[in-house]
Amino acid sequence: MVEIKLQDGYFIEVDPLNYTLRQRYSGKTKDGEEKESIRTHGYYGSIRQAVGRYITLSQLDFMDGMSVNLKEHVDLIERLNKSAVQRIESAVGRHPKE
Repeated sequence: MVEIKLQDGYFIEVDPLNYTLRQRYSGKTKDGEEKESIRTHGYYGSIRQAVGRYITLSQLDFMDGMSVNLKEHVDLIERLNKSAVQRIESAVGRHPKE
């Protein structure tokens, strides 16, 4: 199995059957002790689908607790998408078209 590390604890596990989007996070046991856990966000048939879901979840994480109007929301999503594409292209060694 291959693990593709993303950001904020997210990663994609690649096996012959699918691409699994997962996230490491810190939680607590019933006794109140710190514990690292893994949350599965879904199983996908292609890396494009898994990355698409990762981008959506990253946007939701970033905007958690915000109160914005529709125009502000659209502008923010566009900026976040552009930033995500740039990070992905940088990670795979591609340069965005100008």
